[in-house]
Amino acid sequence: MNTQKNKTYRIAILGILSAFIIIQTFVPFLGNIPIPPLNPTIIHITVIVAAFVLSTKDGMLIGLVWGLARMVKAYTLPASPLDLLLWTNPIIAVVPRVMVGLVAGLVFHAFLKRKQEKRGMVIAAVLGSLTNTLLVLGFIALFYGNEYATALNVDPSNLLKVLAGIVATNGIGEAVAAGLIAPFIATALMKVRRK
Repeated sequence: MNTQKNKTYRIAILGILSAFIIIQTFVPFLGNIPIPPLNPTIIHITVIVAAFVLSTKDGMLIGLVWGLARMVKAYTLPASPLDLLLWTNPIIAVVPRVMVGLVAGLVFHAFLKRKQEKRGMVIAAVLGSLTNTLLVLGFIALFYGNEYATALNVDPSNLLKVLAGIVATNGIGEAVAAGLIAPFIATALMKVRRK
């Protein structure tokens, strides 16, 4: 009976988080703050919560949903010409999102084994968020550096400095938000499961 309850709980949470990811992706200002040419995001928090509440594998699954939803949005509702260039590439749109779930889940569960749940949530959320930022910007620089530099109106030779500035501003802000919000939501969901 307990196994059936856990299975039902898992399916329900996966469904809710997947729906939330899709809504955050397509409804303006719910998942991204549009500041062209960037879109600082809070969607990664949903992926991190899945990795905490369910499992690393489920966090990766929710990350996959996010990446695929982002690709669909790029094809159907591009916010700028860069959307079609960047976000239709699965390496940029999907891989970093799946890695958020992997990193957050592995780090959290390592801390959980040492009975440091709260600390583990904060550190895992921050690292999961930074994983997304660093991989997305790294892949953009690798595949579309010149095009991205042109869109930012900077010399391609200065692109890495500009990207470092983005990590230091948007990336750190996103990581702090994840470190504060994800543990709060995950703790509440875990309490529901334990009841």
